[in-house]
Order: sequence, then C-alpha cells, then structure tokens
Amino acid sequence: MSSKTVSKALDILGVFTHETPSWGLRELARNLDMSHTIVHRLLSTFEEKGFVFRNPDTHKYELGIKFIELSNVVEEQLNLPEIIQPIMKKAALETGESVVFTVLDNQEGVYVKIVESEQQVRFAESVGRRSPLYIGASHKVILAHMPIEIQHQVIQAGIDKQSQQIKSPEEFLGTLALIKKRGWFYTSGETFNDVAAVTVPLFDNKQHILGSLSVAGPSYRLSLEQAEKILPILGGTQTEMNAILKKVYFPSRRNLLS
Repeated sequence: MSSKTVSKALDILGVFTHETPSWGLRELARNLDMSHTIVHRLLSTFEEKGFVFRNPDTHKYELGIKFIELSNVVEEQLNLPEIIQPIMKKAALETGESVVFTVLDNQEGVYVKIVESEQQVRFAESVGRRSPLYIGASHKVILAHMPIEIQHQVIQAGIDKQSQQIKSPEEFLGTLALIKKRGWFYTSGETFNDVAAVTVPLFDNKQHILGSLSVAGPSYRLSLEQAEKILPILGGTQTEMNAILKKVYFPSRRNLLS
C-alpha cells in the first residue's frame, strides 16, 4: 500500500467525529473530494478488519468496535485509571463539580479523562471529544503556553471559521498573555451553552505544555466568584497531576517548537 493510499485511508477515519459519527458512501466521498470507488474500497477494508461497520438500518458507515480495543490499549499503557482517577475523583468531591483532563493533540484539545460530579445537574461530555484551541478555558489555557507562531496559526484558523470568540487577533493574543501570566482561566458558555469551567495548565517532564485540568459545571452554579473560591483545590490537584505527568509519555501530537 502506497503512502498516498495510507494518507487517504487516514483522511477517511479522520472525518468520523462526535458531530458527524456516521457517513454515507457518496457524502463521504464528496466531503473528501475522493472517487467514491476508492472510498468504497477503503471502507470495505476497514469493515473487514473491524474498524468501521455499515449500519443496516441507515446504510451509513460508523466507527467499529476495534477502536474500543485500541483505546483500551492506550489507556492501559498510560495507566490512567489507576493513577489519575483517584486524584481527579478527590477534586470532584471537594469542588462538587466535574473534573476534566484535556490533552493537546495536533492543535486541538482532546478530553482524555472525565470524572463527573455527583450532583444531579452536571457537566457530562464524552471522552475523545475534540475542540479547537481558541474555544473555552480548557483549550485557551493550552494555547497560552504554546509558541507564538502556533498561536497565530490557531487564531487565523478561528478567523477563517468566523469564530465568535475572536474579535481581533490583538485582543485574543492579549487574553493568551494574561492567561499565561495568571496561570488559570475561566469561561462560561463558550464550549457548551450554560456550562462554565475554570482551568489550569499541565506540563510534561520538559515543562512543555501537555494539556489542562478543568473544573466544569453549570454556569449558574460555577460563577467566576465560585471558581476563584475553588482555585486552591484545583491548584493542589494540578501539583499532584504534574508530578505524575512528568513520569508518563503521552502519545499525542505536540508541535511545540518555536
């Protein structure tokens, strides 16, 4: 299989997201500007190997159970459940809100671990969800610690998509500088309607930005004032998490070279 074919195959897998978890053959080919014959051949191979399946009711393709197996391999390798779960659980109990661990991957933030609040109304999102770095506290905190060249790239991507979060590049860069100086950030209603979050950065053993740690909950309950009150708890959890993350290598894509 040529590298060009591999690239096309990976492009196909890359369009399966939380927003568009299923695709018809022709709409997928049209979206990727590929021949539907090539797309069909690649999907058939994926289906044979368990990476996708064709829903008999909708006749659309969806990701297969093979990815669950692979995600379990990654999680076990990182030993996340055993090491990080208790720390995040303790923070969730002390703050009364959900705790979210986000990792940087290729100029996006990916939720890799979520410990939900025990309250009836809570932040409830899916592990694996991706969002651009210009939206929300959990992602802006990551971007604030990245090289200026990458910040400009991310901001331009947001402008191209007409993001409401970017009023001007200068103002956005000023916000990133403030986040880095202060060491935390709070947003409400940016990533999700009626959801607020307060976030701190997490680093690897070279002190490069790895991701972020957030406390998230309904905006009416997690106001800025309340967020400032729980910052000491979040800061203590950040220290514990950073101590562990310095010993773990995350297989995420992080272009941190300036």
